[in-house]
Amino acid sequence: MAAFWWSAVCVCLLVTVDLCVATGMGAGGEENPVGDNYLTLTLDWAMSWGVWGPKAYCPTGTYAYGFNIKVESEGASDDTSINGIMLYCRAPGDVGHDGISPKVDAGEYTITSTVQRWGDWRGKRECYEGFLTGLKMKSEEDQGLFEDDTAANDLEMQCNWSTETLNGGGNHWGHWSDYADCPDGWVICGIETRVEAETASDDTALNDVRMFCCDTTS
Repeated sequence: MAAFWWSAVCVCLLVTVDLCVATGMGAGGEENPVGDNYLTLTLDWAMSWGVWGPKAYCPTGTYAYGFNIKVESEGASDDTSINGIMLYCRAPGDVGHDGISPKVDAGEYTITSTVQRWGDWRGKRECYEGFLTGLKMKSEEDQGLFEDDTAANDLEMQCNWSTETLNGGGNHWGHWSDYADCPDGWVICGIETRVEAETASDDTALNDVRMFCCDTTS
């Protein structure tokens, strides 16, 4: 019985307006291990302070099956909420599939883009079977002059184009974007975050995220 990542799927690159073909370099100046055969997921609702950090990709032959968010808890004098996002990457044979549990203590890799200094990691969230295929983020709009801005507050990700969703455990401010999803046969394999540098006044840390989908059938 073949698992989903071995299925033959015909994919049209013009999937939705949220997807675009992209090329780029990996974090640290290394060549992008997935070449130009990937799609970029963008959110329809997020804030825009800060600059985009380096793109980071799962090593060749691995894909993202779990994530973790770094969050400053509510109640700080200057709340920043999400400060960073980490993805966990594994090979297809090491994740759960067809009712078989993931391998215990299998090798994995972690990747991040830019991460700010505040907060703590909330703990790994991982798919019971397969890989991550979609995301949405909760963001708070501009609060105006003399009010505390937080930008990104929480992250939710979807497993295998299914109803299984994983919540990051962030803060409550703001409202959710729509889901941005990989097409069938593609899964998340990379990340890029937009993060505001530390300021002398109102810090927001992470504002936006892009994630990259790879074709598992090629």
